[in-house]
Amino acid sequence: MKAVWHLGGVELSSRWAKTLSTILRLVALAILFGGSAAIVFAAITLVKAAEAQGVPVAEAANANAPLFIQFSKVALGAGIALLLAESLDFANNRLTDKLTIARYVSSLLCVATTMIFAFGIVPVLEELRPRIKTDEAAHAEFRKLHEFSRMVFGGTILLALISLVIPALGREAAPTNAKKPESA
Repeated sequence: MKAVWHLGGVELSSRWAKTLSTILRLVALAILFGGSAAIVFAAITLVKAAEAQGVPVAEAANANAPLFIQFSKVALGAGIALLLAESLDFANNRLTDKLTIARYVSSLLCVATTMIFAFGIVPVLEELRPRIKTDEAAHAEFRKLHEFSRMVFGGTILLALISLVIPALGREAAPTNAKKPESA
């Protein structure tokens, strides 16, 4: 009997569900790894360029905050897509080998870090931002939260990379076309 999935009123065979989950997973991880790394690279570059022109680092970093605020929404969407993709994969395969479990764990932790960033860090940073120039307590809290956000955002990047790489570790080496020596 052929396995059939129902997704929003559309019937999908298990093959199509597997393909959908793989594509969704890879796109989500590409955004979470590549997009997050690119955002960090751009922010560092912009802050260093502003600093070279005499702009204080805190002011330059504050000017980059909208970049992270907006990207947190994109990362959250990618995190939800990753959660959906891994759920579809688990429901379709029910694999329990160690590498697949490690992939699921790294993906789930990646989703958790995106949610911590989007729901726990960004709203507070956004609220503190207008007061950091005039309120020393707000500035101190902002710096503390910003340092924590760097760890969380770095964790997202690392976990996405791990989740991307793990499936490659389970594949056997590609067969070669070399002939085997004949035994005597």
